[in-house]
Amino acid sequence: MRNPNPAIIKQIKETALKMLMEKDPLQIGMRDIARECGITATNIYHYFKDKDRLFQAISLDCLYKLNERITENQESESSIKDKIIKSVKAYRDWCFENPRRALLVMQGIKSADDLTPEMIEEYYVCNRTGEKLLYEAINQGIARSSNPRLDIGILVSGLWGCIESVLLKKSEREYWDNGSEYSDRFIAMWCDSIFIEG
Repeated sequence: MRNPNPAIIKQIKETALKMLMEKDPLQIGMRDIARECGITATNIYHYFKDKDRLFQAISLDCLYKLNERITENQESESSIKDKIIKSVKAYRDWCFENPRRALLVMQGIKSADDLTPEMIEEYYVCNRTGEKLLYEAINQGIARSSNPRLDIGILVSGLWGCIESVLLKKSEREYWDNGSEYSDRFIAMWCDSIFIEG
């Protein structure tokens, strides 16, 4: 078996992502991606078992980029509470700045639920960053949570629900162009339930 060629893998992913920005995943076939890359369908299958695996790899790349942004955003803050809030807003802002990509990653690409538990865990990279921060806040005595993983999962899922309702124009009309205000309310409610006043 040939060794993987990183340049071809990168080209395949970049081409597929560009196509996903214009078409629904169901409208894109592996042969279409191969043709756009100037390679054979056989070649593309050497690197990815099927298009679900390719799209999942792209989704994972996006999540790692998002996590980089989350991590960079919190670096300027000294208090753990501010780090958490800044991280949450970085997630929210990325979604509003990249609506098509966010919709694809969060709902448009088939979940990688048939992978090994270790591989599935990679898709929770942003959650784990938040979880570490919440544990630190609990250890400092400024937050309460009997299950930080669950509380971060609820934060991410609930905030995504707010973001999605704005992106799909299912929120109140006044927030269609002001998703930050709409989502800030959810963030504040979550913070009120987690952080200890004092």
